[in-house]
Amino acid sequence: MKSIVRNNLKKGLSGCLTVALLLGVSMGLAGCGKDVPAEDSKEAGTKEESAQGGSEKAEEKGERVEIVYWNQWTQETEINFLEKYVEEYNNSQDKYHVTFLAVPFEEYTTTKLATAFATNEAPDVFECSPAIINQYLDAGVCEPLDDIMTDQVRSDFTEAAFDRVTRDGKIYGIPLDSDLVALYYNKEMLEEKGVQPPSTWEELKEAAAKLNTENCSGFTFEVDKGDWQCFTFYPFVWMQGGNLFTEDGMANLNSEEVVNALQLWKDLLDSGNCNETPGRSVSDISILTNGETAMQINGSWSVLRADPDKYGVVPLPAASPDTGSASVAGGWNVLISNQGDEEKIAGAKDFVSWMWLDKNHVSEFNTEVKFSYCMRDSVIEAGKEVYQSNDNAITFSDKVLQTAKPEIALSGEAKEIVSIMIQDALYNMDAKAAADLAQESMLQYQKDSGAKFTG
Repeated sequence: MKSIVRNNLKKGLSGCLTVALLLGVSMGLAGCGKDVPAEDSKEAGTKEESAQGGSEKAEEKGERVEIVYWNQWTQETEINFLEKYVEEYNNSQDKYHVTFLAVPFEEYTTTKLATAFATNEAPDVFECSPAIINQYLDAGVCEPLDDIMTDQVRSDFTEAAFDRVTRDGKIYGIPLDSDLVALYYNKEMLEEKGVQPPSTWEELKEAAAKLNTENCSGFTFEVDKGDWQCFTFYPFVWMQGGNLFTEDGMANLNSEEVVNALQLWKDLLDSGNCNETPGRSVSDISILTNGETAMQINGSWSVLRADPDKYGVVPLPAASPDTGSASVAGGWNVLISNQGDEEKIAGAKDFVSWMWLDKNHVSEFNTEVKFSYCMRDSVIEAGKEVYQSNDNAITFSDKVLQTAKPEIALSGEAKEIVSIMIQDALYNMDAKAAADLAQESMLQYQKDSGAKFTG
């Protein structure tokens, strides 16, 4: 098991889900692989207020340096984990006091963090997906972490772990996890209709038609424009052997493979067998577990949240019986702002070292709090039983992981072009016309900016 996971993680799994943001310079803010169920939104807001209150109390004490930590982990298990260890850290020493702010995913990745940096109110410790780090480094707001990354710690990470968090030979981020996507399905619903989990695009269309009812959609994928939609679209291009960009980094958006993927999504939407108004991001597995859909694209993080006796997982359906499946991988990294004074930066490093370089903390986070693949050998070894603990875990570990490619690291402008292309194909024009228009826009953008992309 360890060799399977490690070999696939060496591919450099990483991710970005990008939107535009101003931080002194033009930046792209991203996040990926994170679901925030509607029922947890109130809880997240409560924790946000609690964290801010804790900060005020710490300031009243006056004897400690206040360290503010922001992230997007709003599931109950994630909140409990963070509360437990932040309190433990605060009680372990008397020099620093940490408060954390758990912000709902959509708010975190679109406005909250961006505004904080733009208004000089940035947290001391924050998290982002790998693609974001290029934008933050361009703005010069991140603190190098080489002094806390000892040789012993570095040797525990896979070879590709720091590829996207390194600039000019310096490490600026600590990789926490790597999340994958696949197809979840309701076992009982499929059995009642005599439907086998689909393995090809045609089977997916047929299954969606048979499973669709007045009260339950046959299939749910992301039809709303945004980062998550792009994230889940990429594998449908890759599984045909295609890419959105050529080997030399230039636009390839009107290629046959991209047009085919757009046409598939358009066919699914036009069929009327899919959930066009889920009311929340399709990264939220509760769309399936609440009985709103029979099948749903979702991530590895839901393995511990969807009862394997009721819900199964298969790789994303392949384009044809002759082609294989594909998946996309994204994850989160911990970074430290260099906008604070020396004491705050020192405190942030002390906390991050204690919290996120401790392999026991990271192992618990990746295998108990959530289900994801950390790019550290010790964590993979410690979690090997979890990665094989049920059929869904085995599917992700033995079938999906080996097909995963890193999410494309796009700028905000480039991501907008891809997003508009998908929306145009779904709602405004035929797939080929949408792809041709996007290709023209991307080439012009690349000509003007000199930007090149991989994937």
